[in-house]
Amino acid sequence: MIRILLDTNFLLVPYQFKLDVFEEMKGVFEGAYSYVVPSGVIGELQNLGKGKGREGAAARFGLKLLRMREHEEVKSDGNVDEWILGYAQKEGLIVATNDRALREKLKRKRVKVVSLISRARIGIV
Repeated sequence: MIRILLDTNFLLVPYQFKLDVFEEMKGVFEGAYSYVVPSGVIGELQNLGKGKGREGAAARFGLKLLRMREHEEVKSDGNVDEWILGYAQKEGLIVATNDRALREKLKRKRVKVVSLISRARIGIV
């Protein structure tokens, strides 16, 4: 089974771009897959969700979508991006992120990345 690790900014996409990333995953992956969410990502979403404006609303919406989807929460510590990089490489996960810097680091480590490739589509980059 394919395991996809969800990063914070990827969970902001549904609100920001009116794009159902979970539905889009069906077009990217064949067969069975599951979602992995680090506790640090949930913490970041909760902190962002306390704010006002579009980013706060996007974070609250991302948390709501997570509650509606089956996922595995994994305890993480330290810098979230560094943790994602190490954990994804060690566990052989695909990472869903729009963070350009993280995406480049992951690609250098030969970790597959799913990202927004246009305002209306996601794909492996």
